Amino acid sequence: MVGACHLVLSGDTGWVNQLAVAPSARRRGIAQALLARAWASSRDQGAPRAELATDSRTGALTLYERLGMQVRWSWTHWAVDLDPEPVPGAPHGGGLPG
Repeated sequence: MVGACHLVLSGDTGWVNQLAVAPSARRRGIAQALLARAWASSRDQGAPRAELATDSRTGALTLYERLGMQVRWSWTHWAVDLDPEPVPGAPHGGGLPG
């Protein structure tokens, strides 16, 4: 197998839950063909819209744009390192302020 696409129909939306192409098979139009088939299946089942979510670091952003997709939402990933040092301002040496 060189690629796969997992499509979920949710209401009036065809949600591309996962799209993957083996690194050795990329840049051959496989992802585009998989998306075209997923979108056709969505339309055939009455969904007028297709969506997907992706990491902005993926190399596929230009593919999605070329196929007419547009960014509708964006979010930021937050994180904190949980080391043994107390959280500044936390009561009792380490708990989160409450």
